[in-house]
Amino acid sequence: MDQQNNKIILTGDQSNKLKELQQKVQVEAPKLLRDDLIQKYQNEDHLVRLLIAREWKVNDGFEQWKRWVEWRKQYRADDIKIQEIQSEIDLRKAFWNGVDKLGNPCLVVKAKRHFPGQSNPDTLIRYFLYMIDQGIQKADLAGTGRISVIWDREGVTTKNFDTSMFSIMKKMVTLVQDNYAERLHQAFILYPNFIVKSVMAVVKPFLSEKTKSKIILCNTMKELQVYFSENYKISDGLVDEDVEQIQQDITEEEKKKLEQMIAEEQLLQSQ
Repeated sequence: MDQQNNKIILTGDQSNKLKELQQKVQVEAPKLLRDDLIQKYQNEDHLVRLLIAREWKVNDGFEQWKRWVEWRKQYRADDIKIQEIQSEIDLRKAFWNGVDKLGNPCLVVKAKRHFPGQSNPDTLIRYFLYMIDQGIQKADLAGTGRISVIWDREGVTTKNFDTSMFSIMKKMVTLVQDNYAERLHQAFILYPNFIVKSVMAVVKPFLSEKTKSKIILCNTMKELQVYFSENYKISDGLVDEDVEQIQQDITEEEKKKLEQMIAEEQLLQSQ
């Protein structure tokens, strides 16, 4: 397999494996999808990416395709209406902001704009699904086929800490790893602290080695700019974000509460 200008070139028996997967999908699609979506879910480019993610094992790729379909049906991904996610859009929790050095469109997630209880978890996931689908269109137009994500923790305080973040993060891991593994170039965590490292400890068991390798912690903007241009700035065009703020430390009481939550999550994982 080779890739040129976002066009994946198949080599060897890869074309035959793609045809085999396409045949399976053609039979199954009418059983799972309404008529107006059948063609969309047989997209050749996506089927190739599924095969790449599953190391060209056709049956594994087909099972992943079925999970992908069910996942999108669960969150009604093809029927997202702007008014349903308007509150998240208005808060500008995420926005597209420039490109990395390889030309991949970059999605910035502003952690300080999220507050516990403000958003329904499923609505939040549908919002990010909507944003990622937008990004894929941008990536294809740019000719890279991939996106980068920055989880920007500038200005975050304990007021932004959400106890539901573990379940949300696990669902987001499933979203990216199972459905967009070959679309994500890299994910950057800017200004990580104790909370981030704690959450990562809980989430890591759900990550493949390939996905783990795509996550990069950046303590400063200077470290981030290794992967972006030197004059890259994080801004949604409305608020100047060109300021590094020291992260507020959590209190001992909050730290103990977090450690207890982590222990409970890890116990659930072991069962």
